[in-house]
Amino acid sequence: MIGTVFAVALNHRSQIDFWRGEFHKAPYKTPPKTPIWFIKPRNTVIGFGDVIPHPIGETVQSGATLALFIGQTSRNISVQDANQHIAGYALANEISLPETSFYRPAIKAKCRDGFCPIGQMIKSSTVESLDIVTEINGQEVDRWSTKDLVRSASELLAALSEFATLKTGDIILLGTPHQRVTLQPADKITVKAEGFPGLENTVALAGGQE
Repeated sequence: MIGTVFAVALNHRSQIDFWRGEFHKAPYKTPPKTPIWFIKPRNTVIGFGDVIPHPIGETVQSGATLALFIGQTSRNISVQDANQHIAGYALANEISLPETSFYRPAIKAKCRDGFCPIGQMIKSSTVESLDIVTEINGQEVDRWSTKDLVRSASELLAALSEFATLKTGDIILLGTPHQRVTLQPADKITVKAEGFPGLENTVALAGGQE
């Protein structure tokens, strides 16, 4: 059973590079020193084969990533002990509308119905050098490596557990690159990584939207 889905912004080096100039402007004037968290609520979560709704008139973007599953109650966990609290990992897709700021990720961009497909969990000892591949209609359109994440899975779990008690079934999405793949209605999108069951979804125009 899937619990709360936590996600992190600015955890890929390409995002840091893209937003570097903004970090030094008011009101922040400095890059963030801790992870920037947001939540993908229950209405966003779908599984393999489910349909990603495409809101009418919007740009919808794919963000292939990994989902870390919490295996036991976790609070104030150290980086060194984090692996003992991880049940496994799955492929996921942090679907979003385009973003203009990572300091306050917009609810309307992140929290729409069906905007968080999550695949089948497997046990994996390490995900620190894994290529995440996105295919649209059978053609590869994006590839990135978890080597380029700013904080590792263990570091994210430790940071989140400093202020939130995590329960079995809670999930942490590990982050996405700055560059995203734009989705169109009728697209079939597949997320792949070596050793993982693929995550496949179709995109369909959502009726009755705004």
